Amino acid sequence: MKIRLVIFILLLLFSSAAHAQTPIANRIKSLIKALPIGSKVVAKYTDTHRHCLYYISEHRLYCYDVLTGQRKNVNFSTSNYTHILSTWLSPDGNFFFVAVDKGSLSPSYIESGQELWRFDSRTKRSYKVGQGYFIEHRKKCIIIKQASRCFNPTAPRDKKRWMGQNHYYDLYGKVIYAKEEFEIK
Repeated sequence: MKIRLVIFILLLLFSSAAHAQTPIANRIKSLIKALPIGSKVVAKYTDTHRHCLYYISEHRLYCYDVLTGQRKNVNFSTSNYTHILSTWLSPDGNFFFVAVDKGSLSPSYIESGQELWRFDSRTKRSYKVGQGYFIEHRKKCIIIKQASRCFNPTAPRDKKRWMGQNHYYDLYGKVIYAKEEFEIK
């Protein structure tokens, strides 16, 4: 009987230790509750190296460091953009992707209206994966639809005819291949 009681107590201790939160995790959890209305959490890192919460508010990406209490605007783009379309994490969670819409800031939307950026949470560096007129995240790949060439470059902007390609990337942002060209309708 005493052995069963000891085993029961040990099981209780192990199960309660598994549910315990670190101080960093507790701070991030309370910060998420206090975010402005309409904010979207992109990634949260509770390890001692990163200890940050990344979130979107008013179409800008922010990083809140819970140890220093500082909020910084994350400048992942070398150019301006109008709004953030979507975000997602890499399978291992070390990278996150940000798809942005450049809107009227792009000289030609069909060529470079949307950009995909990969942000490394460990080094806090970003690089542009690609650009095009449509970005799609699927379960096993990322697709960027991109204009490849113009049939009639001297025609007025609204009369131009374009060929395009689908460019495929793995879930870490590395190029897999590009499909055959097709006419953009």
